[in-house]
Amino acid sequence: MGNSFRTIGLNISCAILFFLPFAAFASENIRVAIADNQRTVTLKSSTGFIMEGVPQGHREKKMIFGSASMGGKPVRIRAAGEFTRVNGKDYRGRVELRKKKNGLLIVINELDIEEYLLGVVAAEVPYDWEFEVLKAQAVASRTYALYQKRSSGRRPYHILATVDGQVYSGKSGERENAARAVRETMGIVIEYRGEVIPAFYHASCGGHTENATELWGIDEPYLKGVDCECQEISRYGLWEKRISATKLAALLVRQGYKLNGITGIEMDSITPAGRVRQIMIRHAGGTTFIPAETLRAAVGYSFLPSGFFEPALEGNEVVFSGRGLGHGVGLCQWGAKEMARHGVDFKSILLHYYPGTTLKRIEEL
Repeated sequence: MGNSFRTIGLNISCAILFFLPFAAFASENIRVAIADNQRTVTLKSSTGFIMEGVPQGHREKKMIFGSASMGGKPVRIRAAGEFTRVNGKDYRGRVELRKKKNGLLIVINELDIEEYLLGVVAAEVPYDWEFEVLKAQAVASRTYALYQKRSSGRRPYHILATVDGQVYSGKSGERENAARAVRETMGIVIEYRGEVIPAFYHASCGGHTENATELWGIDEPYLKGVDCECQEISRYGLWEKRISATKLAALLVRQGYKLNGITGIEMDSITPAGRVRQIMIRHAGGTTFIPAETLRAAVGYSFLPSGFFEPALEGNEVVFSGRGLGHGVGLCQWGAKEMARHGVDFKSILLHYYPGTTLKRIEEL
């Protein structure tokens, strides 16, 4: 549930290859869906592959799997060296291929959670930010991943490698500062009453984080809105978006609403934090009420980056004046940056955004 920054892939320093292997610390494994609905999957390794259940012999350095030829049983492979290249990207740990009911392939990367975080932290927050922010992100991402693992049920994977889970880029996402943050917070998670929490986070809340119950019906004390100083520095502090009233009406019609033009638009209700809960649209056929999240889905989340906005009709244009980026629940990354700039450590940052929680090591739960 990342919903945050995406950093551009740069060449990583070779120094990261010499870090102590996290597997030596035996934390927990995580299964990450790194590619889905694939017709073919190409694996490469300069050191060759070891396939589970197959006697050792000549090690292939390139293997191509096709959905049409692969059987019903999963195939589990690891490189003899450190990385396996999957469709052009390098990953640590094992790779598992499964044929789905629709006949296509899903690729799952299974690895130690600490190694997984190496490819997550710098993909979710800029790696050159204050070190305490990176540590806070490492703990939040570790906690969120473990929550997903323990809630995954019979699903063959625990978490997605996209914004619908956490952005995970394998080796290409690793950066030295972020890796150090992972190491220095190794095994630390956020818990409440003995359980890891769904540690949601986002880029910029707009000045006050949101209650999770407003978006997802999750009524927990640690996911209640708190004050935030992100507006002091956030590049998403204020924004304005414009769209023609005709186009907006057409997009909402596709969502099943009956609109005959738009003659007015305004907020109908807001959340305690100030985000729009529902908007009211006046048109030739009457008045229609639309949830703000439905509106955002209709126009695109990149167009309306948060629910913290105010709509207005100017001629034949609808203007949205807003602030923030993301859903607004949990850790605000820009707010964490502002706290870190003033000397606040990662523990205090996390306890501010997840009130009532404590930090513990995985083995203590």
